[in-house]
Amino acid sequence: MQLSTGSVVVITGAASGIGEGLARECVNRGYSAALADIEGPALQELKTDLVADGGTVASSVVDVADPTAVFNFAETVHDELGVADLVIANAGVISPQAPLWKQRPEDWEWLWRVNLFGVVNTWTAFLPAMIERGTGHIVATSSIAGLAPGQSSGNTPYAATKYGIVALADNLRIELEEAAPDIEVTVLLPGPVKSRIWQASRNRPEVFGGPDTPRLPAIDSFPNRLEANEFATRVFDGLDRGERYLLPNEEFIEPIASHLEDIASLLRKSSSLRDLHYEN
Repeated sequence: MQLSTGSVVVITGAASGIGEGLARECVNRGYSAALADIEGPALQELKTDLVADGGTVASSVVDVADPTAVFNFAETVHDELGVADLVIANAGVISPQAPLWKQRPEDWEWLWRVNLFGVVNTWTAFLPAMIERGTGHIVATSSIAGLAPGQSSGNTPYAATKYGIVALADNLRIELEEAAPDIEVTVLLPGPVKSRIWQASRNRPEVFGGPDTPRLPAIDSFPNRLEANEFATRVFDGLDRGERYLLPNEEFIEPIASHLEDIASLLRKSSSLRDLHYEN
């Protein structure tokens, strides 16, 4: 779907990092921005900046893990700006690096509720109006970890949620073929981008263990991270092209493709061995 001046773009997790970059690029392109984040002061500061730059901006403090809060946000957007043209379910968190057996149950639940159910809640809230109109574009932020888990060693809960987002998108695309074939579905697959995701636990709700002092990695494995504004420019350009899978960190395309090819090779080998067994 080609956007134009005044098109309504919804972005969750908008107050910092990738979300902030997307919000600023949205306004730079003349679109109307509907922004949500759990961090109220940062969200208000961003909104003030964007309005000062001439942007049309609506914002709400929203915990995407809470479906009622997301549905209320969707109603506000519909009332203030109209039916969304582009919805980017971007909010995401990460737990401290630790092997699977050392991750706490509340870490698992927090990541699943935000990273995966947050996407479900966002899409579910905005899709009905888009389906009724018959057009739109649905997007979610996964990760390179959603296709190649080795890129996030020590973050099994994170990788699992990002894999899940890819599955959500692939299945939603099939479901929309009959209900609203002109609605596009895209998965964003960020590689390293400058953001505060490693400090996400500063906003962890009490129900998931409460906030704590983030434990940042001692060494950044990816010192050459993309700036959020450059990432956002590549994202909107890719969405204009109608990309289904969008990986702005292009240096990761071949490693991920190689990983997927390895899986395909192993499946074919397994099938060949099974056929040989049956022949014997």
